[in-house]
Amino acid sequence: MRRSGRLPLERSKQLERVNQRFARGTVDCMKCALCLLDRPIRRSHIVPEFLYLGLYDEKHRFEQISADPLEANKTLQKGLREPLLCDDCEGLFAKWERYVSMVLRGGAPISIRQEGDRLHLSSLEYQPFKLLQMSILWRAGVSTLPAFSQVQLGPHAERLRKMLLSSDPGPPDQYGCLIFMVMNEQTLVEGLVVPPTWARLHQHKAYRFVFGGLAFLYLVTSQPVQRFIAEHFLQTSGSAVVRLQQIQEMKYLIKTINEISNLGKLDSSDA
Repeated sequence: MRRSGRLPLERSKQLERVNQRFARGTVDCMKCALCLLDRPIRRSHIVPEFLYLGLYDEKHRFEQISADPLEANKTLQKGLREPLLCDDCEGLFAKWERYVSMVLRGGAPISIRQEGDRLHLSSLEYQPFKLLQMSILWRAGVSTLPAFSQVQLGPHAERLRKMLLSSDPGPPDQYGCLIFMVMNEQTLVEGLVVPPTWARLHQHKAYRFVFGGLAFLYLVTSQPVQRFIAEHFLQTSGSAVVRLQQIQEMKYLIKTINEISNLGKLDSSDA
């Protein structure tokens, strides 16, 4: 029995054949995962490329560290990709990625007010920001890459696909996302990407992503979300709350780092 929310075996085999063709410099037609049309397919990023920028060295390379003791670390020049989307659907996602990239790098006018360990953001554009968040969750859920194996969306994968295809961000508490900035004292920890994991948050299933100095915590549920949680999601008014979280307080991150270190896969300079 295949896992709920994952691509069927036939598509996995098709992806393997398409990857082989990409390696030979050719492009193949297959069903786009978003629009479901048979079209030439791109090697799509699961996590947008701009969220990897803090990892790259001067030669635009980074080391992908594997938690699998039988798998060696890999040197990559691009973030994790696989054949997934057609050109039109790539272009749809690119619009949302462009906006969020500008927000994070100071190219979009927003207001920020700090109260203790919380940043109160306003003047955000709700639709592109929320759709970008949702697109990362959906891409991870339909990906066949081992790094995203814990993201099992079940029926939510199809609901997300339809919402993304129609550019519908839904209300704030539908696939809402809590945002954290990962800090080491006063320094943003940008050089860290961790495979997403799942957890429970007040009886709701949640998925944790870490990339580019940020942690996204998605709630994937059909049940009402408690108000004290939902009020921290991005709101239709363009406001959002971002918490400054010390990395030492993020137990699941520390656990992952320690496991990788115990496998001897971290240089002393990385620890």
